Amino acid sequence: MQVIEGRNSQVAFDFLLREIQDSTAVAHIKEKAKEVLSQSVDPIGGPPEHPSDGLLYGLIQSGKTSVITAVAALAVDNSFDCVVILTSDIVLLYDQTLTRIREGLPGIAVLGKDDWIDPSRFERNIRTTPFVIVCSKNNSKLTSLLDAFRSVGRSGAKGLSTLIIDDEADHASLNTKASKKTAEISSINRAISDFRSFFPTNTYLQVTATPQALFLQSPDHRYRPSFTVLSKPGSNYVGGEVFFGEDSTLLRYVNASEIEALIRDSQPTPISEVPKGLRSALFTYLVGASARVSRDPTAKYAFLCHVSLKKLDHKFVVDLIDRFKEEVIRKLSLPATDSTYRKLVDELQSAYVDLKETEPTLPSFDDVVESLRFYIRGANIRIINATTKDEVSLDSVFNIFVGGNKLGRGVTIERLIVSYYGRNAKRPNADTVLQHARMYGYRKKDQSITRLFLPEELADRFRSIHQMESALRGLIETYPNSKLEGLFVVSPLQATRRNVLDPDEIGLYVAGRMYNPRYPKSAPTVEPNTRMVDAKVENVRDGQYIQCSIDDVIEVVEACIPDESHGGIIWRRDLLRAALEKLKTLNGDEAYIYVSRGRRLAQPRRETQGVHDSQEDKRVPSDKPALFLFRKEPSKPGEVAAWWPQLRFPVREDQNYVLAFNLS
Repeated sequence: MQVIEGRNSQVAFDFLLREIQDSTAVAHIKEKAKEVLSQSVDPIGGPPEHPSDGLLYGLIQSGKTSVITAVAALAVDNSFDCVVILTSDIVLLYDQTLTRIREGLPGIAVLGKDDWIDPSRFERNIRTTPFVIVCSKNNSKLTSLLDAFRSVGRSGAKGLSTLIIDDEADHASLNTKASKKTAEISSINRAISDFRSFFPTNTYLQVTATPQALFLQSPDHRYRPSFTVLSKPGSNYVGGEVFFGEDSTLLRYVNASEIEALIRDSQPTPISEVPKGLRSALFTYLVGASARVSRDPTAKYAFLCHVSLKKLDHKFVVDLIDRFKEEVIRKLSLPATDSTYRKLVDELQSAYVDLKETEPTLPSFDDVVESLRFYIRGANIRIINATTKDEVSLDSVFNIFVGGNKLGRGVTIERLIVSYYGRNAKRPNADTVLQHARMYGYRKKDQSITRLFLPEELADRFRSIHQMESALRGLIETYPNSKLEGLFVVSPLQATRRNVLDPDEIGLYVAGRMYNPRYPKSAPTVEPNTRMVDAKVENVRDGQYIQCSIDDVIEVVEACIPDESHGGIIWRRDLLRAALEKLKTLNGDEAYIYVSRGRRLAQPRRETQGVHDSQEDKRVPSDKPALFLFRKEPSKPGEVAAWWPQLRFPVREDQNYVLAFNLS
């Protein structure tokens, strides 16, 4: 459909420009909103032959609500009678969305969740099209809204051309009883399906930054999008590459044991002081915020502590930070010659030196300490969870937020400069963990004083998820009109909640990516395996490759035993076999094996880092699976020679795939 810009669109774009203050970003929002509308149903053409179901795929905290506002404005300017926006049932988030939509669409009636209680008044409202409704994803609210439409005393209600925008569509909208493989359907999913069925002429637009659950539905599933539009952030956005890319300078690792110490009921004798890593994070935050406020007295900054979903733990952490605050106030009031004062200053100095590495223009250390001494008494330490009604607002120079799920999906924390993260589920969901990345967002001006404190294993988890997200978005950008055949997910991560998936339909690994075990097992017990691989590749010269079958690759992969003492979450031989078997069915039984012997390799690798040097990757064609084999010589007592494998998945212009397998 051809998209035009009318008065509502112009007003909405002007509002977004005033709010974002980035004309390039607003131009991109306009482009993406038009892309959505161009693939939507023709609102005056009657019911479409095929369902019109799309996905607006954004990034965490990248301003998806701005694109929703623009899409809604263009929809009403292009003859849609009704726009229904489904959003969070959390009052804080619902109110934020309703306010933003009303501010962006001042020329349109925007109805809230209490505006259809009176049937006669609701009927009067919808007689004057176009209009917008913002409804929370609550079964009672959804059902009452649909009942209100059904009760309208004229047949035209059902005939309204409707754009249904489902914000965070992967969260509460899917059938949470899908894994039971029965006919039973969860209440919110049923209500949304009823909405989509009620309006014959409609487009259902899913909006999320974590579409894993959507793409893992079966190809013909009603909640799997038929078209995808990628929304990109503005130039001030700070996201996964900044935090988890190879050159990140913002991560600081803490000992995983101290996260356990912050879980109140796991300790026979609970700690009474803030542990070392959290203490360092708090000092970094206080120094960074004090440095900025010493030059701008109006500045306010946030700190986030997210280690548990339990309310008891939140209170425990807040009590510890309260005592920490009291300690800092007391010690800063001591004479400069006092040894206790000097120890505190040394800790502040360490944080100052660290921040100086990325922010060379920090004011003098003495000025920072003076600002901290003045403002610390007003530090605001708050719990934000399901039982609190507080907003995530900055009321002081220092704002320290402690909480759980309420500080996850959808919440924007302004001027967040330091985060301390420790949520460590046994079977984490990739989409849920990514939604915890509240450190992402439009934070470029504060990036130099930003830090993320977390255990290294959790950083690896975020890094894998970032790679997964980058690969997924890259494929969608390359093949915008293709349907994905799966997802890249790394074990023990799950792509999403198991209850929204049929376990028989999930199928891991990304086109063009390299995977390797962290370290090969080099104990004497692997000597027979090493000899077997020696024989298999005895005719392949060093630095050369041969063409072989995928079955040959599988046989060698299974003979190369990883050293489990070094850990690992991606290199699983059962998953590799399944992925290679899938490629065989897609492309035929052809692969490559590359060989390099006599390698002096002694250090473990990350599982996506690779073992090859910068040129070896280029020596083997990329159109078929390629197994790079490096014969590692013994590097310490007790080791024997062992083969260190590295598998590269093929890249083909005519094929779009990301492989994800559920082998539970």
